[in-house]
Amino acid sequence: MIQLIPSLDLLGGGVVRLLHGDFDKVTHYELKPEAWVAKLVEAGATRIHLVDLDGAFGLARQPHFHQFPELFPQVRFQLGGGLRSRAVIEQALASGFDPVVGTLAVEKPRELAGLPADRVIVALDLRGDRVVTKGWQAESECDSTDIFESLLTLGFKRALVTDVSRDGTLQGPGLEATTWISKEGFQVQASGGLRNLEDLDALSAIPGVIGAISGKALLEGRIALDDPRTRAALGAA
Repeated sequence: MIQLIPSLDLLGGGVVRLLHGDFDKVTHYELKPEAWVAKLVEAGATRIHLVDLDGAFGLARQPHFHQFPELFPQVRFQLGGGLRSRAVIEQALASGFDPVVGTLAVEKPRELAGLPADRVIVALDLRGDRVVTKGWQAESECDSTDIFESLLTLGFKRALVTDVSRDGTLQGPGLEATTWISKEGFQVQASGGLRNLEDLDALSAIPGVIGAISGKALLEGRIALDDPRTRAALGAA
């Protein structure tokens, strides 16, 4: 069984979801981030993915989540959004996060050289066959296969793969994008479109997939936290 990894998109201290990563298509949830994380931990979550949308969109706001690794030491927290310099990535590592690096990994992969490959996850956000960066606002000018080769050569084999066209849609995961990246040699966390536990079965059938990210489906109860299958998937290593 692959691991189910809850995702929290954080904006201005609150929990939100974007449709297709569009800042103008935001849904706000009446949840305190700490309270929602506590519920996820109670249900058995051992890894949680955090997205700093303030950082991703270059908004000058104070982060409200850096206390999470200290508050919930039993959880491995991933952090993505705005990690666009080696210094910021090193700060995230020192704070106890596994940084999820997108723009820098795509545009300047050699700046990641020497960072712990077992803790850094590269974000490969795909629109069709192109990698997008800067909060999905820009399309990389680099050939996708060249990007993959550079990262693998540096030892970064874990990738969070998002099919941008499916993000926030509850229309099912991007199996084609996930399969493509896994065949390139990455261990993949699949993101975008997850709607139910059956989608985990489809992703589990793809060699190289080690996890699936779920934001909206968990937030809206389409994947129930009290379902024994959910608990098993949340705790899967």
